[in-house]
Amino acid sequence: MGIKLENVTKIYTTGEVETYAVKNINLQVDNGQFIVLLGPSGSGKSTLLNVVSGLDNPTSGMIQIDDDLVSAMDSKQLTKFRRDNLGFIFQQYNLLQTLSVKENVEVGREVSTNPFTVEEVLSQVGLTPQTDKYPYQLSGGEQQRVSIARAVVKNPKIMFCDEPTGALDEETAKEVLGVLQKLNQTYQTTVVLITHNPSIGAMADRIIKLNSGEVIEDIINKNKVDAKEISWG
Repeated sequence: MGIKLENVTKIYTTGEVETYAVKNINLQVDNGQFIVLLGPSGSGKSTLLNVVSGLDNPTSGMIQIDDDLVSAMDSKQLTKFRRDNLGFIFQQYNLLQTLSVKENVEVGREVSTNPFTVEEVLSQVGLTPQTDKYPYQLSGGEQQRVSIARAVVKNPKIMFCDEPTGALDEETAKEVLGVLQKLNQTYQTTVVLITHNPSIGAMADRIIKLNSGEVIEDIINKNKVDAKEISWG
């Protein structure tokens, strides 16, 4: 099954002005796909991610993830649904500075009903040697990998990534993208990644281009490349 959107619209109202952040989107994403949502700033990428993941409610339309009708849930149901099914990675690492790498990842594990072991996930993201270090002792790329590990350890159905490489240099960004690609392949986790960098689309199964809140192109990528082979734009 996966993710299904029917006529999803999100309107923000300021005074008498209505702004369509997302406009009448119909979309289906299969389980295990690596999706890149691509578009300029203000194109509706983050809004779309927020309504699909239940961080925000659509103004109208239907959102379904597997057998769950997300668009019909109240805030309490959404909180539980996100906790049980979804992982989130943002541009900010949001690590707890007073906890070690292992302890930060354990925070993610504790909220899951079917988690992986911390050791397995730290190994997958290449952080085993840093297990007992604290965030201030890590590079930006390592900190982002800790935030990925914390999201992955839950064993989520879907990983939502909002500009996860936005604050990183090219080499580090490719390392982080490589980790996401490996996790997608290893665990068959569906990945939905937002970016304004067209180059990142080369590693995805599908590139969905947005502009002014609408899907303007939906491209199946038949020639996926490894993250480290992306030619950085």
